[in-house]
Amino acid sequence: SAASTASATSAATLSVASPAGGTSADIDACSLMTVAQASSLVGTKYTAATPQTIASGQDQCTYTAADYGSDLQVIVYQPSSGVSWQMATDVPGNSGTPTSVSGVGDNAEVGAIELDARAGDRVIAVIGAGGSLAGTTASAVAVAKAVIAALP
Repeated sequence: SAASTASATSAATLSVASPAGGTSADIDACSLMTVAQASSLVGTKYTAATPQTIASGQDQCTYTAADYGSDLQVIVYQPSSGVSWQMATDVPGNSGTPTSVSGVGDNAEVGAIELDARAGDRVIAVIGAGGSLAGTTASAVAVAKAVIAALP
């Protein structure tokens, strides 16, 4: 809706502008993509978006799926989080050999259930939008691109 788009735009506008080297400040990861956007990109109806700071520099948004569907999680790892691109792509949850995905951030890999992308000095994880196992990599790619485009 126009109201949710406006509030997401306002939230993004209120974010502190990042210095040339990026930012290490925590952000509201839910301000990067609305519930309506997430629903449209993944093709699953989400009913709420809940922000959470997992640890310093690790900001997550959980989009709650309607009708017992799988929730979508988007995690933004800031440079201050200590999570590097190498660490993110070595996550055990990405069982099997990850596949490189072009056109998403600076680098991206998709595993069975998760897509990880590097955007400058940040790492973005998209979990629950589909992966190589589900054959729905396109949804995870769409979510990652939207989140990266909205980064402050």
